[in-house]
Amino acid sequence: MFKFHHIGYTVADIQATAEQFSHFGYQAGPVLHDEALQVELCYLTPEVNRNHKLQTSRSAEGRLLPTGRKNFKFQTPDATIELIHQLNPESLEVKLLSANGVIPYHLAYEADDFDRACATLDSLGYRRLFDPVPVAALGGIRICYFHHPAIGYIELLE
Repeated sequence: MFKFHHIGYTVADIQATAEQFSHFGYQAGPVLHDEALQVELCYLTPEVNRNHKLQTSRSAEGRLLPTGRKNFKFQTPDATIELIHQLNPESLEVKLLSANGVIPYHLAYEADDFDRACATLDSLGYRRLFDPVPVAALGGIRICYFHHPAIGYIELLE
């Protein structure tokens, strides 16, 4: 019924965060703007060749500093990352960003039967943050956010 879709990050600057994720093998898609939700979104996906080497050097104090892709090898996971820049100063994302800086704050799942999935989360004690809304920037699919104190925020996508 639920299929993992992405990890959502709240960010102040989509371009700056996307650039940092590029060092870890992610490539940014286009920045999408949704006027009704007052939000800008950008999805980052793993590059096709996901084995990267991060070049490092030492500072005068001996600390390791990243300078490019060369010496340190790592593998990028298959997870998609959503960067969210909220334009509404009263939003949850802006409050989280002000208190914590850039952070991952939700997991998102696609649901084959969106309305049934929403009802299932309701029955499991999740609190809806708002009724399902269409997102024009995503082709009109509906989304709904839920919260549970034992897991945090979950986004459902139609």
